Amino acid sequence: MPKETQARHRLLSDTAILIYIALARLVVHLLTNGGYGIARDELYYIACGNHLDWGYVDHPPLTPLLARLVTSVAGTSLAAVRFLPAVVAAATTFVAGRIARELGGKLFAQVLTALAVTVGYSSLLFGTVLTTNVFDQFFWAVALYLFVVILVRGSVRHWLWLGAVLGLGLMNKHTIVFLGGALFAGLVFSDERKHLASRWPWYAAGMALLIFLPNVVWQAQHGWPTLEFLERAEINRMPRVAPWGFFVGQVFSLHLLLVPVWLIGLWRSLAGKDEQKLRPIGLAYLVLFVYFLLSRAKGYYLVPFYPPLLALGWVAIEHWMAARELRWAPATAAAVLLAGGIVTAPLALPVLEPEMLIRYAPAIDRSLQDRAPSETKMPDAFQDMFGWEEMVAAVAEVYHALPPEERAVASISGNNYGQAAAIDFFGPKYDLPKSISSHNSYWYWGPRDYTGEVFITVGVRLEALQGAFESVELAAVIEHPYVIWYETDQPVYVWRHMVMPLSDLWPRMRLFY
Repeated sequence: MPKETQARHRLLSDTAILIYIALARLVVHLLTNGGYGIARDELYYIACGNHLDWGYVDHPPLTPLLARLVTSVAGTSLAAVRFLPAVVAAATTFVAGRIARELGGKLFAQVLTALAVTVGYSSLLFGTVLTTNVFDQFFWAVALYLFVVILVRGSVRHWLWLGAVLGLGLMNKHTIVFLGGALFAGLVFSDERKHLASRWPWYAAGMALLIFLPNVVWQAQHGWPTLEFLERAEINRMPRVAPWGFFVGQVFSLHLLLVPVWLIGLWRSLAGKDEQKLRPIGLAYLVLFVYFLLSRAKGYYLVPFYPPLLALGWVAIEHWMAARELRWAPATAAAVLLAGGIVTAPLALPVLEPEMLIRYAPAIDRSLQDRAPSETKMPDAFQDMFGWEEMVAAVAEVYHALPPEERAVASISGNNYGQAAAIDFFGPKYDLPKSISSHNSYWYWGPRDYTGEVFITVGVRLEALQGAFESVELAAVIEHPYVIWYETDQPVYVWRHMVMPLSDLWPRMRLFY
């Protein structure tokens, strides 16, 4: 074969086309991720990255470490902060296509699986912000790819890779433990349980535990704070989702157009004659679905599991089209999927002006129409991207209005980690001191050297600290039309003369939720 022909073949190979799709997704994220403002969780992970540790109250250490590396190298602009999520999201798209190839899919199935993972609402949103979710989806996709390789090829060496990926996933987000448990259950309840007779799955479990061990040790040393966080979060901040709401969440988190595809994939994994080796995947999905349904989890918790089901669905559709020689169908299916993705993309990508988005979003997400007139119809995903610098500017005005002798001893406290992290992030621009907070990991970082002689609080209720100070003054009220309901109408109080040292009061102020 001539070199020119070989080069052309490589440039048009299945792998090359998947790379082009992944790069296209990367470009979309890079072009759009500068919209709106920095998000609450991005501020928090940057703050955690400035306090590197083997664990935190509400997440493991990997994402803060990556945030620290990125901001140290590239700075704290939105383009810098969101570059890594864009790259990882693009990599997830590529891995999804490779799952389809491993399942016997030709170019159509590989491309449509990659596109399906790309246009899904939750997947697009994961690639938009720096949170644990985008890395979590990537680790799930790679783990499922390796599991498919093990089932299809019987390759024992991939067990160790699977263990390493699960271990890294645990250092990013604890929920990947459910994937490991579900895959184990899928093996136990299928004919593929023969894999468990080998030592390699147990080596994989040991590998995962070894990688995860530093976080386990940290949890033990700190009294298992994540368990306390999960218990309180369910009560205070993470209300349970009704079973019907969880199912609707699957539809919305992926895409309405994709429902028949993953249902076909699920059926093929459970009952297909040619997919008997893949029974553990379908069974694992059912285990996760039932568990999350009964625990009333949020719909997007299950989103990372869908790549193999989508791949199986598209492989089946590909075979059906080929048998009927429907040559026009692949391009049509891709065009319809892309068009559907464009319609829903503004709910996951910050591309519309806020007022335009508020008018557009309720037409796609009907739940927004049911909100009270006093609540913003801004989609939930974007509410945490607004108002942070305005809040810091308002606090700065209060701080700089203090007499010099009070400014010298004044401390600033946020009621939650978002407020505290915003003050730390934007504070240097407004010549503010570092903030403190008793919320989640901020509590571990303590009251610094502040005494409580002058105490500025954001969002703290009057009754929460009344009696702890000799006097209090309402200095400002912060409002914003687009933020989540508990971030608007936020009081800024100036408290003076704490009746006991702040260091003595601090242990009683812990808030994990």
